[in-house]
Amino acid sequence: MKISIDIINRQRKIKISSKRLSIILKRIIKTLYLSGEFQKFKSEKYSVITVSLVLIGRKKMKEINFKYRGKNYVTDVLSFPYLEKVSPLNELYLGEILISLEKAKSQAMQYGVSMWQEINRLLVHGILHLLGYDHEKSSSHARKMRKMEEKILKNL
Repeated sequence: MKISIDIINRQRKIKISSKRLSIILKRIIKTLYLSGEFQKFKSEKYSVITVSLVLIGRKKMKEINFKYRGKNYVTDVLSFPYLEKVSPLNELYLGEILISLEKAKSQAMQYGVSMWQEINRLLVHGILHLLGYDHEKSSSHARKMRKMEEKILKNL
C-alpha cells in the first residue's frame, strides 16, 4: 500500500518543511493502518491512501470555521472527510486537513511545547477526524479520541 500526501501552503508568515510534514503524515497513517483503523474502509482493496493538507493563515481559518461550522473564531485544525474511492488508481482519498500555522505557533508557546510537537498533535487530531473520530459527540467519544491521539503521538 502506498501513501500519498498532497500539501498546499497558502500562508507565507511561517516557513515550514513540506517534506517533514509529509513524513509525519505518512507515519501517522501507517501507524493507524497497522493498528487496524482502516479495516472498516476495506483498505486492503486500495493500492493508494491519499490525504491533503492545506496550511492557511488566521483570517482564512476564521472564515472557513464560520462558513462550515458556524463558529466565528480562529481554530487550529479543521478536517473535511471524503473517504471515497478515486478512480482509476484504486485510491482511497481520506479527505483534507486545514491547519493554521499561526494558531499552532501560539498554542505551542501557550502549552510550553515546540511548534513541531504541536503540529504533530494537530496532524494526528486531523487524521482521526478524517477516520470518523469526533470528540464533540460525547465525553466517551472525546476520551476514545484522546486515547488514540496519545497512542499515535508516542509512536512518532
